[in-house]
Amino acid sequence: MTEQKRFPWLALILGVGCVGVLCIGVLVVGGGAVYFLTQETAIPSVPEPVVTVPVEILEPTSVPAPVVEPTLVEPTAVEPTTPGTSLTGDQRLDDHSLYDDFSSDALGWPLFDDGKTILKYENQAYSIQITEPDYEDWAYLPVDFIPYEIWFDVQGLPGQQDGTFGVFCQYQNEDNFYYVEFDLEINSYVIGQILNDEHIPLTPQNANGQYWQDASGTLKSPPTSVNRIGVTCYLDSITLFINDQWVDEVGVGQPFDQPGEAAFFVYTFDFAGENGYKIFFDNVEVWQPVQ
Repeated sequence: MTEQKRFPWLALILGVGCVGVLCIGVLVVGGGAVYFLTQETAIPSVPEPVVTVPVEILEPTSVPAPVVEPTLVEPTAVEPTTPGTSLTGDQRLDDHSLYDDFSSDALGWPLFDDGKTILKYENQAYSIQITEPDYEDWAYLPVDFIPYEIWFDVQGLPGQQDGTFGVFCQYQNEDNFYYVEFDLEINSYVIGQILNDEHIPLTPQNANGQYWQDASGTLKSPPTSVNRIGVTCYLDSITLFINDQWVDEVGVGQPFDQPGEAAFFVYTFDFAGENGYKIFFDNVEVWQPVQ
């Protein structure tokens, strides 16, 4: 609007300095110039709609947002396929106790199979099988505390028993530990110590000169029966319970200086058949007394 006021003033000056037709011509030219300039000033307003076009083009940048959605779904799809993520049944674990009914593999017992030693979860229990004759192997209890109290159910297979099973406790290394061993074929047990790779019996000799003790009064028969066994294993003494009955207690003459781990073990006789010896553990309860 300011430019339109400027140009009539210019036309008035030209009219005073001109005469006749010439003045009229100048006025015509001046008026044409005003019209032309007026049209030129209108041109810049034309591109304004063009400025809005890039805004419309930018709108699709919000479209990729749905692409993020699949990444939010992936964790929920993975969780159900991951074993051992949560406790089930009566399982529990804290800094001084464990209970496992093997309703899941959440507590992380060792799994292994090299053809000679087979450790696995089976029929809601934990099985150890040794297939090679005159061979021994074990599975550590999956705890970080010292397992002084070890209770468990045990069950064998029908038929001839080609081996023994038991508990290692206060385990220092392969040459130093305590053990409680059971034979379901003759319902007997023995308690001993391995000290610097030397065998030291802790149970007394029987009438046959052996250190195995008769447990037929407490161990149930046949081997397929479920027996509840408790072993309290301290540095200076070991106590045995079978089916809620006190059976024996022995002292350790040369106790270790430091406490150690515990494990279930299986041993096969030298005449064991091709399937060796297999045993099932269940309802395992382990704890370290809190003082």
